[in-house]
Amino acid sequence: MGQRLGLLLASFSLLASVLLGYLGFNAGRTLLEQRASQALLDTTRILAAHWQSGIDQVGQDVQALAELAARLPASAPSTGQQQSLADAFASLLHSHPDYLQARWIGRQGHGLELVHVRQWVDARIERVGGPALQEKGHLPFVYETLQLPRGAVYVSDVGLNHEDAQDWRDPPMFYVAVPVVPAAGAATGVVVLRIDALAFLARMRSGLPSDYQLFLTNRWGDFLLHPDSALALGFERGRRALVQEQFPATQALLQTGERSALFAHSDAQGNVQSVAFVRMPYGGVDDGRFLLLGLAQAMAGVQADTQALGIATLRMVALLALLGALLAAWASRIFIGPLRAVVQAAQAFSLGRAHGSLPVQRQDELGDLARSFQDMEGIIGAQLQELNRSRDAMEHLAHHDALTGLPNRRMFTQCLQQAIERARRSGRPLALVFVDLDGFKAINDSLGHAVGDAVLQATAQAIRGAVRQSDIVARLAGDEFTVLCENVDTPEAAQALLHKLAQAFAAPLAVGERTLPVRASMGLSLFPQDAEEAEGLLGSADAAMYQAKTAVSRT
Repeated sequence: MGQRLGLLLASFSLLASVLLGYLGFNAGRTLLEQRASQALLDTTRILAAHWQSGIDQVGQDVQALAELAARLPASAPSTGQQQSLADAFASLLHSHPDYLQARWIGRQGHGLELVHVRQWVDARIERVGGPALQEKGHLPFVYETLQLPRGAVYVSDVGLNHEDAQDWRDPPMFYVAVPVVPAAGAATGVVVLRIDALAFLARMRSGLPSDYQLFLTNRWGDFLLHPDSALALGFERGRRALVQEQFPATQALLQTGERSALFAHSDAQGNVQSVAFVRMPYGGVDDGRFLLLGLAQAMAGVQADTQALGIATLRMVALLALLGALLAAWASRIFIGPLRAVVQAAQAFSLGRAHGSLPVQRQDELGDLARSFQDMEGIIGAQLQELNRSRDAMEHLAHHDALTGLPNRRMFTQCLQQAIERARRSGRPLALVFVDLDGFKAINDSLGHAVGDAVLQATAQAIRGAVRQSDIVARLAGDEFTVLCENVDTPEAAQALLHKLAQAFAAPLAVGERTLPVRASMGLSLFPQDAEEAEGLLGSADAAMYQAKTAVSRT
C-alpha cells in the first residue's frame, strides 16, 4: 500500500508540476502580450490627443494674430501698422520652428497678400514685400475661410506644397486659417499659417520609444507618413499606397467609423508586429474629415520576455518534479492536504483569481514546492509591474512637460475649465497670466540649446517662487508659460500678482553655474471681466502679452 500510495503521489506530483508550469507559462505569456498590446493602443491614443491638442494650439495662435489684424484697416493699412503685425508674425515663427509662413491676406485685390512673413530651413525669418506679394484669392484656404463665421478655424488637408513656383521644403504640410472679422461687419481678409506636418508631428511624438513605427493616413487611406518614405504621399506622385492594402484590419476604421483597431501583423520578412490604429477627427469645421494614426511595435521584445519566462518555468517544473519524487518516497496522508492547496493555487493563478495561503513555512519538499510557485508569481508580478510603470510614465508624459515638470497645455486646459466652473459657483473672480520670454531665441542661438533648456527650467522655478502654492503654473509650448490664480477678488490684487511676477525677472536668473538676465512679456486676463470661457481667457491674456511684447520692442 505504501509503495502504491508513493507511486500514486509521485505521479500526481509530476502531473501537478507539469500542469503548474503549463498554466503559469500560458497565463504569464497571455498577460505579457495583452499588456504590451494595450500599452501600444494607449500610447497611440495619447499621441492622437497630442496631435489634436497641437492643432487646437495652432488654431489659437492664428486666432490671436487675426484679432490683431482685425484692428487694422484692411483697405489701406499704414506702413507702421503692417510692420507691427509683421513683427507679431515673426515672433510667433521664432517660437515655432514648424510654422513655415504667416500671412495676412485681404479680401480685396483678388486676395492680395498684405503682410507675408516666412521662415526658411535655416530658421532665418524674412518678411516678403513689394512685388513679391501675390494674389491668393483662388486658393481654398482663402475663399473657403472667408465664408466662415468669426472664430471658426479652417484646416486644409495634408499634402505637398503646390502653392509656390519653387518648392523650398519637401515634407508634407497643411494650412490653418481664420477669417479677419472687425468688431462690426463682414470678413475683410484671412490670416493663414503654413505648417510643416513632419516637424509638427515630431514635436508631438517626442518621448516615444525608438522602436515604434509611426503611420499617418488621410480619410481615403493614403499614407501621409510611413517608415518607408517612398510610400508616403504616393498620391501626389501618381502611385497611391493605401493603409487598407498593407493593414486590411484598418478597413473598418475607414468605412464604418470604428474608433480604434488593435491587431497582429506579419511584415514582408515574416516579423510579427503589434499594430494599433486610432481614428481622429481632423479640421476646424465639422465636415467629416479624419485621419488615421498608427503605431507598430515588433513583438520580438515581448517574445524575448516570454522565452525567458518559459525557461524559468521549465526550471521550476523540473524542480517541482524532483520535489514530487522526493515527496513520493516519504508518502504520507498528511501531504495530500497541502498538495491540494498548491494545485488549487495554480488553477486560481491561471484564471487570475486570488488564492489562499500556501504552506511556505514547511521545511520539507512540499514547502519548497509552495515557495517555488510563490517565486514564479513574484517573477510574473514583477514583469507586470514593469509594464504598469511604463504605462504610468506615458500617462504622466501626457499631462506634464518633460523639461520643467510643469503641467502641459492639455492638463492646464482641464484645470482652467474646472477653475472657471468653481468661480461661477462661488462668484469669486480668477486671473490668468500669460508669460512669454523676450529674446529666448537669441539665448538658444548664442549659448546653445542646453543653456536654453536650463533657462526654461530656471524660468519655471522663478514663476513658481513668485506665486502662491495654490496657483497653477504651466508650460504651454516653447518659452510660453501660464499662471492660473483663483480667488483674485480685485483688479488691484491681479495687478499686484503681475507686479510680483515681473519682479521675479528683475534680477538675473541662476542658470547652472552662471547668471543670465532674462526678461519676459506678460499679459493678464480676468474672469469674468475679460472672458467667461477658457479659450476666451487664454486669447485675452495672449493678446495682452503680445501688446506688452510689442510695446517693449518699440521702446
